[in-house]
Amino acid sequence: MHLKSVKKMPENSYISYKSDLMKMADFMEKRGVTKANDVTVDGLQAYIRELSETNYATSSIIRQCTSIRSFFRYLVENGNIGENPAEDLKSPKPMKKNVRILSDHEINSLLSQRFADNALGKRDRAILELMYATGLRASELIDLKLSNIDLSLGCLRMDEDRLIPYGNKAKEALGAYLLDARKEMLKDSAELDTENVFFNCNGSPMSRQGLWKLIKKYCIKAGIDKSITLGDLRHSFGVHLVENGADISTVQAMMGYTGANSLTRYLSKTKESKDPYNFARLRN
Repeated sequence: MHLKSVKKMPENSYISYKSDLMKMADFMEKRGVTKANDVTVDGLQAYIRELSETNYATSSIIRQCTSIRSFFRYLVENGNIGENPAEDLKSPKPMKKNVRILSDHEINSLLSQRFADNALGKRDRAILELMYATGLRASELIDLKLSNIDLSLGCLRMDEDRLIPYGNKAKEALGAYLLDARKEMLKDSAELDTENVFFNCNGSPMSRQGLWKLIKKYCIKAGIDKSITLGDLRHSFGVHLVENGADISTVQAMMGYTGANSLTRYLSKTKESKDPYNFARLRN
């Protein structure tokens, strides 16, 4: 409850965090360790090694380490245990991914294909249009709330410093989904008053895996390389803005970058800087 009420952790993040800790607890229990006080750094490192040996993705192992460190830090801060066995827990180094930037033709093929004229089709079209029009992270789209959307201005308000405009195509697709399709997606759900925007077929919040499958499905239908990832679509948004003349630092701010992360290595050309908010409305 601390994570939900105090830390305000999104539901999907909370589920992942809980799953990580349950896996770790199962590993320890099989080795006779049933109390947090008895967990050692050697035991935790053995758990991480087992994940690696069973071909867990590096990103998943890094997330596991983060969850474990947060859990034991909380126990120490609240006096549940005396020492933190996860203080020196080492995470594997993240692997650098080759980002695949979609061409203009591929984007048009993806977004111009025929979508089913039902609630599911309207949801899928809204998701694809919004992802490309805003460059949202997968987690941000999954956790998107009605309060983040300003349909009258055609923008998303992610926080005080981050306003993301989107064009008429995305506005039209999102409006069609919110008008009646969203309510239909929720008809069998117990959470009719939820603020979440997107759901799966059962009326539950979408998962990252479900979103990835959706993207993969429509990429294949559009004749695009099936290995396209959620990050590829996000980075395509940023690169296309910059290659059409938008200022790279402003685009990165719109995408929510807080460090030195740069789109520069994905660019193929340079043009005069212009207002990115104009280019964000190119799909009109």
